[in-house]
Amino acid sequence: MTTMTLVCGLLCTQQPATEKPVPILTTDQAALQRANQRIKTLESEVKALKETESKKPATKQKAPKLARTYEVTAYTNNAESTGKSAGDPDYGVTASGARTKTGYTIACPPSMAFGTRLNIEGIGVRTCEDRGGAIKEGHIDLYVAGVAEAQAFGRQWLKAETITK
Repeated sequence: MTTMTLVCGLLCTQQPATEKPVPILTTDQAALQRANQRIKTLESEVKALKETESKKPATKQKAPKLARTYEVTAYTNNAESTGKSAGDPDYGVTASGARTKTGYTIACPPSMAFGTRLNIEGIGVRTCEDRGGAIKEGHIDLYVAGVAEAQAFGRQWLKAETITK
């Protein structure tokens, strides 16, 4: 019986293996747990991006813009330049529909879009607002207020660089 008592004692005193109970989380604890998991995911994504970035070849830098030389002349609103007289409803109105402005308006070749800004050597920044029958590629016509000023300006070959926004 002693053996039986021993066996019975051993069997009766053993507790069944219990699984560790899952803790019950509060709403805040669950949110924090999700946030921590998201942080880990983002950290691994950043690491992967850094590795990919380091494997990319170096990007080429844009070459500096070179100024182009233009034949530059000057024009006025008067009939000798535009064929329009002061009584004409289109007198002083550019091909773009804007009014001519001293120190601002230039007539450009058709390849240059209205609104293109040029920094012209010795003149400054001017905006393409007009066209003209004599304005071909490589030619710019600078608007000035008077005929004497246009004649004094004459014909010059100046460098100009397109200004990007």
